[in-house]
Amino acid sequence: RSGMSVPKTARIAAVYCVYNEEEYLECSVRSVLGAVERVFLCLGSGPYTAYRQDPALDFPPDRTEEIAYRLARDFPEKIEILKRKWDSQLEHRDAVLPRLLELGMTHYFLVDGDEVYRRDHLERIRERIARKPRAGTFIVKCHTFWRSFRYRIPAQELSWRPRRIFKLTTHGRLFKLPIWPHRLRFKGINDLNSLGPVEEIAPEEAGFYHFSYARSPQRMREKLATFPHAREILNGWYEQVWLSWPENRQMKDIHPTDPPKFPQAILQSTDDLPEAMRAHPYYGLDIIS
Repeated sequence: RSGMSVPKTARIAAVYCVYNEEEYLECSVRSVLGAVERVFLCLGSGPYTAYRQDPALDFPPDRTEEIAYRLARDFPEKIEILKRKWDSQLEHRDAVLPRLLELGMTHYFLVDGDEVYRRDHLERIRERIARKPRAGTFIVKCHTFWRSFRYRIPAQELSWRPRRIFKLTTHGRLFKLPIWPHRLRFKGINDLNSLGPVEEIAPEEAGFYHFSYARSPQRMREKLATFPHAREILNGWYEQVWLSWPENRQMKDIHPTDPPKFPQAILQSTDDLPEAMRAHPYYGLDIIS
């Protein structure tokens, strides 16, 4: 029988691996700040080279670094910054692991710069972690917003099951005794090789708000050229789906690499959005342009 466990009080570190995320980074960090022990802002000094369709494309830095350092000055006891060049998202997400172990963190909370949480949902997530000390990985589903805060693919409609929280263990255990060494590493861009079973949190209990597709056209083009699935994007998707959608809002199967993954963007109330999003400059827009 496994004796893997974590302390009764989890020490959770929110980790951001970002480059050019000025649109939502501050809202995201402020949304999780009160629910975690530390926040690590891992700032890329350039876009990933591993996924770029055209290495000649130039994506100069935006205000992400300025925002990150300002937040770190405002919350010096909570926020740390790591900055360097990473060629891939996998390398980026691995980089902070030694520091988390050094600080005695028990969980790695993976948060993208365009993901925002509600306080009540974070409280429920922490309660689940406390109830499931043997779990190695927690799946947290999301609402994915589409070209505006008014349209989304609801969590219940998405097949994507994002792995977002990982237990940090350096040894396998038997009867509470460390038996064999275990080297933590990301084996996929959303999958740390944490020991212990996978626990899924139902979206009715807790989730997050994902704004990756609620971007300006300029930022959308940059994402499509540099994210890990850049080479899988369907020919013509940007013009035929992304740009054309406002004139055909009933359009179905709109995901850029596997269309049925996004069955349809649905008009929904913004009443459930995290409070921080109500002051965002995109909040009142019908379409972000």
